[in-house]
Amino acid sequence: MLNRISRAAATLALVVGAGILLGPGVAHADYEHCDALGNCYWVVENGGTEGGGDGGGSNGGGGAGKGCNYEGQPVPCVVDEFGVWDGWCYIKRISPPPGERTDGYWILRTCGIYSGLPSQTTTWSPDPPAGLLPTYQELAQRAIAAMNLKGPDIGIAPRSSGSGLVGLPIWLWNNVSPTTWGPITRSAAVPGRSVTATARAQKIVWSMGDGNSVTCTKPGTPYQPSFGNRRSPDCGYDGYSRPSSTRPGGRFTITATTSWLITWSGGGGNNGSQSIDLSSTTTVDIDELQVITS
Repeated sequence: MLNRISRAAATLALVVGAGILLGPGVAHADYEHCDALGNCYWVVENGGTEGGGDGGGSNGGGGAGKGCNYEGQPVPCVVDEFGVWDGWCYIKRISPPPGERTDGYWILRTCGIYSGLPSQTTTWSPDPPAGLLPTYQELAQRAIAAMNLKGPDIGIAPRSSGSGLVGLPIWLWNNVSPTTWGPITRSAAVPGRSVTATARAQKIVWSMGDGNSVTCTKPGTPYQPSFGNRRSPDCGYDGYSRPSSTRPGGRFTITATTSWLITWSGGGGNNGSQSIDLSSTTTVDIDELQVITS
């Protein structure tokens, strides 16, 4: 039995039907951790390779680590391609099969690696199986949620509490902070697996409320009274052609939308990116220029 397990653990190659699952990279767990909700994970403190002998594992010789076994013999606790060892099989969460329900958990069970009778089955469960590690994508979403990203912290001249004039330039800017412009980095982890994500604003599209828009790739320059009627050097609007009295409520509604690019990376070469658009609004009063004649 020992020789059979050693051969299987060394290759971890499965032949299932006509397909071949090649030997994966193996992570070696050092101990089991269970959280307050009863979810258990295998903790990998030091990486190692099977029979490495170079001190890569915490037990000094690679090996399978502590805590996982099959019929009394040690086996790898975590295999990225197949998931977490549950005592008989490796379990891994997968995407819902086409046309199947999208709630709950779809689980791929890879069994029989060490008995010489490999097989794979897909099952659905309303609850996560004990010990199931969250995917790298799920951890990435946790990291992104922790950023608390926001739409622009709008700055505008004329101020929303004042009024501007038809034809005069409008200054637009975003009051920069990590959550309104970035970069901002957050990590999310469970024992044995972690992901780090970084978000950076790429642009802000300002919809001016009159059918026109302005796209700025910089946060913009805050207006100072000393600038007079000059145009913004990096983010502004040339001016309204009609007064806001022509709009419902007597004001133009300005919507500023930040496009964020978020990149993330985790262990085993897992990485990805996604875009998020977040908006803020304000209003501005624009009056007609009065010409006084005698």
